[in-house]
Amino acid sequence: MEGSVLIRCIMEGLMMGMLYILVAIGLTLVFSIMDVVNFAHGEFYMLGGFISYVLFAQLHLNYFLTILIALIAVGLFSVIVERLVFKPFRGQILPAFIISLGLIWIFRESIRFIFGNWDKAIPVAFPGIINLGKLTLSVERFATALIGAILIFLLHLFIQRTKWGRAMRAIALDRDASSLAFGIGCGLAAVAGVLLGSVYYASASMGAHMILKAFLIIILGGLGSIPGCLLGGLLLGFFESFGHTFLNIPTVTIIIFAVIFILLVFRPQGLLGRE
Repeated sequence: MEGSVLIRCIMEGLMMGMLYILVAIGLTLVFSIMDVVNFAHGEFYMLGGFISYVLFAQLHLNYFLTILIALIAVGLFSVIVERLVFKPFRGQILPAFIISLGLIWIFRESIRFIFGNWDKAIPVAFPGIINLGKLTLSVERFATALIGAILIFLLHLFIQRTKWGRAMRAIALDRDASSLAFGIGCGLAAVAGVLLGSVYYASASMGAHMILKAFLIIILGGLGSIPGCLLGGLLLGFFESFGHTFLNIPTVTIIIFAVIFILLVFRPQGLLGRE
């Protein structure tokens, strides 16, 4: 394997891994605090993509300001959703699942009604290529991986070093702490939507693809385990990056689900999860 191909696979794996983690960590936070699995979590990621389309692609706002607005706006909106919709069914998997299906339909059809059925292209936020001898790296992918890593690190500091973070970890029954966790998780998912929107596109159905990846990550790492979420996201990102380079997409997909199946049989709590 050439060194340039190896480094390119590593960068692609880091980028996708960081963005997968931004989405999956919200599911992990909410479950560890509220015992609720939000199956509509991918739709908050989709909202981030369309916020990027409106603010960055159409209104030409600064890209970092777009990220900040997506984080705050979707975070606050998700707190309202949590208190009105999910709070009464805390700890009840089936009612939360049914409610999530309704939210998925509402969000997707609302976006289709407003923006239509066509995918929306978003300009590249960080154009250009980094040339390192024979190696070329996309500035877009490097910047995306870096922003994702910084946000994950800041979340770690918030959880470990702040009063609200300690409340989220220690006082699972606290109303404000659980709402905060829900808002942070959905806000980070929206940021991932902004970051990936400029790499790919914004679509009303983009959340379905991402929520599947998020569940694969928390199955790999262990539901409710934040370190497991980090490990699972990086494993999935690297596996996809190297797999898509040397194999075809269907083969990679089959292998991923085969690994998940074997893991569920022999270690159903995930790599770092507890029984």
